[in-house]
Amino acid sequence: MLQKINKLILLIILPFLSYGQNSNLNVFLNCQKAKCYVDYLKTELQMFNFVRDQAAADVLVMITANSNASGGANYQIFFEGQNTFRTQIDTVRFASRQDATDDIIRKKLLNSVSLGLLGYLKNIETADMVKISFNKTPGQKTEPKKDKWNNWIFGVGGNGRFSGESNRTNVSFDGNFRGGRTTEKSKFSFYTYYNQRTNSVTVDSITTSVKVNDYGFNSLFVAAFNNHWSLGGFVKGYHSVYQNIKFSKSVAPALEYSVFPVQDFNRKQLRWIYQAGVRDFDYIELTIFDKIAETLPYQQLTGILGFTENWGNFSAELSGYQYLNNLERYRLSLEIDLSLRVAQGLSLRFYGNGSQINNQISLAKQSGDTADVLLGGRQLATTFSYLTSFGLNYTFGSVNNSIVNPRFSGVN
Repeated sequence: MLQKINKLILLIILPFLSYGQNSNLNVFLNCQKAKCYVDYLKTELQMFNFVRDQAAADVLVMITANSNASGGANYQIFFEGQNTFRTQIDTVRFASRQDATDDIIRKKLLNSVSLGLLGYLKNIETADMVKISFNKTPGQKTEPKKDKWNNWIFGVGGNGRFSGESNRTNVSFDGNFRGGRTTEKSKFSFYTYYNQRTNSVTVDSITTSVKVNDYGFNSLFVAAFNNHWSLGGFVKGYHSVYQNIKFSKSVAPALEYSVFPVQDFNRKQLRWIYQAGVRDFDYIELTIFDKIAETLPYQQLTGILGFTENWGNFSAELSGYQYLNNLERYRLSLEIDLSLRVAQGLSLRFYGNGSQINNQISLAKQSGDTADVLLGGRQLATTFSYLTSFGLNYTFGSVNNSIVNPRFSGVN
């Protein structure tokens, strides 16, 4: 198994990698939601012929990455043979740490891609160009490292942004503290945050400013029963000037069912998550329903569908949120993300989300002044929201794209 070999290999040397004879093995790189360092891979693996049309490839290499509990990423590299290699399918995995630099990650990625391609080299004329070295003899055991933190991980971060013109300034900053513990059977996480932004505009020597802040916390606990069922709960609290919420807190147990085994989530997933709980509100101003505080029961059902294949990737999330004391106060939301290779050289990209909104219970009774609204300091009543983007790209010409030439790159 490649996964076992990966633990033993210290160095994989492909002689003539940068300057040697081409192996005539056509490789198609497919990056799905991952930073793949494509130019670096092409430069270091010059013995392979990288093509831009997957139909012309002998090997399809799909690279995906997902955030892990340490703040880094788990990379999965899927190898699927075509033509004379159509029976060869394999997967190589590695994990990066949060503090890993680009150079560390790309070298690990290069090693993993090289490792996966080894199996396709054995049946070609240039197989004798490959040399493998091991850092220890097979069968040698390694004692597992003791984790003094027992899988607990914490982090702190912040950002600031400043922009302006002669008569306009925008200042924002945010900070967060987060942590959690993740194992195969359970997960606990928490996230606290503080955000503040100040927008100012000067018209006819009169300056108007709006300052908006929000802060809060989210916490989650999940325990897995098996590969399909999980039980957990959410505890949340937040303050938002924009939403007229002095502070809101909620607690809700939740149940998740995964149609596919959770181990398959990198390639496919269909999950349903149901939660029901209680949310408490304290408002800054009197609401349109003449409330300054209230406690409401609610329920939420979320469905998540996703596929990552050589033809592209598709994900969709459908969510319904409803207050149980008044079933007419609800929100329905749908989000779709599609990246599709339609034909040779032709690709389609689409993203869209939309909501039907009937649950704006926190709207302030007084509408506020125009400056607050125009500078983003107050929420307006609405029955819907949407955002969409799409693109089409067509590339034609030579199917070979192995050459990397960085000269004059990055010049505006």
